[in-house]
Amino acid sequence: MSEEDLVLDAEARRRLRHDLRTPLTIVAGFAEVLAGEREISDADRREFAQRIQDAANDLRRLLDDVLED
Repeated sequence: MSEEDLVLDAEARRRLRHDLRTPLTIVAGFAEVLAGEREISDADRREFAQRIQDAANDLRRLLDDVLED
C-alpha cells in the first residue's frame, strides 16, 4: 500500500465520519434508553438490543474495511 493510498480526500473523510457516526449514534441512543429508569416491555428491550447488535456489526464491518491491509 502506497502513502497515497493512506491519504483520504476531504469527501472520503466526510463520508467515513458519517458512516462511522451513524451506527455509533444508534448504539449510544438505544443503550441510553435501556439503561434509563423508564419501563420498557420485553419486546421493546429485545428490539433495542437487536438494533444495538446490528449497529455494532455495521461498525465492525466499516472498521475492517478501513483497516484492511
